[in-house]
Amino acid sequence: MTRAERCDRCGEALEVLRHPIRRLGWTRYWWQGVASYFTGQLRVCSRCGAVYNPDGDLLAAGAVATDTERRLDTYRRDMAYLRDAFGAVIIAAEVAVIWLAAGQSVALVEAILAGVVGVGSFVPFVFFGRKARLAKRELKRLKEGRLRGEIPLRTGGKG
Repeated sequence: MTRAERCDRCGEALEVLRHPIRRLGWTRYWWQGVASYFTGQLRVCSRCGAVYNPDGDLLAAGAVATDTERRLDTYRRDMAYLRDAFGAVIIAAEVAVIWLAAGQSVALVEAILAGVVGVGSFVPFVFFGRKARLAKRELKRLKEGRLRGEIPLRTGGKG
C-alpha cells in the first residue's frame, strides 16, 4: 500500500471520511471538512482518529472519534434511553397511585398494583443508569487519551 493508504501514526488502513462536516463539526478542523467537498476526500484512521488530506499528508492527529468511541457512544445513548424509559414508568406509576388515592373511592388493588409496577421498574432504572454512567466514564477516558495522542491497543473487531 502507498503512503496515503496507511496511517503514519499507527499503521492502520485509512478510510474515506464520510460526512466530514458532521465528524469534524465540533473540532477546530471543521473548515477542512467543508473544503474537502471541493478539494477531495479526506482520509481517516479508524484506530487513532488521525485525519489526512487528499495528498496523504497528516492534517490532524486524533481529531475525530475512533470507531471504538463511536460504538461506545451509541451503546451509552441506548442505555440512557432505556434508563429514561424505566424512569417514565416509575413516574407514571406514582401519578397513578396519587390519582387513585385522591379519587372518591379508593381502589386498593389498583393502587397497590401501580405501586408494585413503579417499584419493579426501579431495578432496571438503576441497572441501565449504571451502565450509561460507566460507558460515559470510559468514553471520556478514550477521548482524553486520543486528544493526548495515545494510540489505543488493538482490541477485537476487524484487523
